[in-house]
Amino acid sequence: FLSPEEPLPPPWVLDNLYRLANRLQTVRDLLGKPMIIHSGYRTAGHNNTVGGAPKSPHLSGMAADFSVEGMPAQEVQAFLKNWSGGMGAYASHTHVDIRPYKARW
Repeated sequence: FLSPEEPLPPPWVLDNLYRLANRLQTVRDLLGKPMIIHSGYRTAGHNNTVGGAPKSPHLSGMAADFSVEGMPAQEVQAFLKNWSGGMGAYASHTHVDIRPYKARW
């Protein structure tokens, strides 16, 4: 979830990353397949560079973009239809976040 080129985030961000990682580990265990994390925590500069939303949950360590080895993104998204936070459905990957309410795009 962290880029080696970026500084270590503050403890409150690490706490969010820990909660997110635990939720994703549960998904990984249920699927029984490796996950490839494409994006986790982002600094404001990195988020701007990749065109992320100004208030992206990636900035607070609450989001990940990922794919699952051997599964089309649409299948992953169908599996996660009851995800309690945010979920963005993309052709090549899935975005999930641990915001306190359900959101879809």
